[in-house]
Amino acid sequence: MSSKNSTVFVVDDEKSVQEAMRMILKDRYEVFVFNCPEEVLSDSSLEPDLVFTDIKMFSMNGLEFLKKLKEIKPQVEVVIITAYPNFSSSLQALRSGAFDYITKPFGKEDVLNVAEKALKKRSEVVAGTRLIRDLRGAIDHNYEATTQALVSAVDAKDSYTAEHSRRTSRLLVKLGERIGIPDSKLVNYRRAAELHDIGKIGIEESILRKKGTLTPFEFEKIKQHPVIGYEILRPTRFFGKGLDIVLHHHESYAQTGYPKDLKGKEIPFLARLFAIIDAYDAMTTERCYRKKMSFQEAIEEIIREKGKQFDPSLVDILLPHFLKLEKEGDLYRL
Repeated sequence: MSSKNSTVFVVDDEKSVQEAMRMILKDRYEVFVFNCPEEVLSDSSLEPDLVFTDIKMFSMNGLEFLKKLKEIKPQVEVVIITAYPNFSSSLQALRSGAFDYITKPFGKEDVLNVAEKALKKRSEVVAGTRLIRDLRGAIDHNYEATTQALVSAVDAKDSYTAEHSRRTSRLLVKLGERIGIPDSKLVNYRRAAELHDIGKIGIEESILRKKGTLTPFEFEKIKQHPVIGYEILRPTRFFGKGLDIVLHHHESYAQTGYPKDLKGKEIPFLARLFAIIDAYDAMTTERCYRKKMSFQEAIEEIIREKGKQFDPSLVDILLPHFLKLEKEGDLYRL
């Protein structure tokens, strides 16, 4: 973000923290300080791009303020300031919409780095929201072109995701035909499967492309993508039950998945079916953090996860068809 083009609020009831933050940020951004959260929430005309807020204040605490602010201004990025960081409070802040947190005593570079990253994220979200709004206006008239535009938007951030989505949507159709899902339903299911990871448009590229192990904080961000994707696609009329794929494809039969922590048959049938297809393609594709598995290795892993990650009855139904498709070479023509 160029100098002075962004507005940053500092909300803290300690004057020393207000002044320290103001001095650090003032050369790059328009900075305004507030003694309490109520001052910001009570004036709807205020339009910050980024808010730094202490987690502990005499009136409303930072987490409560974060939730209320996100309800009225969802595109504003928020960074929590805390003197006593712990995983529980950090996780709660992230789930409530915080971008990140910094700890006291903080250094100048800590503040400037997190501010730059948060404002870059906000710029991406604003641009993505504008793209999605424009695409929704066109989607009724030209579905296929619009779908490809959405896939391309994700492809620009994570090329693996787009190709993975195309492959899994085609495999869903192949297997769906074999187990008796009507073609009329498969049309919508294919569309939803092709966009099942569209929510990654709202995740930072640094996390999507990270080669090492994700931190718990980063993994919590990744876990937001099914909900983001669902909210993007929900207003459209094309997907029907296919939206279950988008929202629930990371739920686990043994209740160890996300985002809704569902278990067993609580997970919609279509999502339980697609979870097996999604995992198969992920395992048999090279990733930045691991080598791909062979067909046999992937099938053995799916069998091991019966009753844990996957619905055991659906594994039993699908495996003969996987084996036949592999024998016929169709798995390699997706």
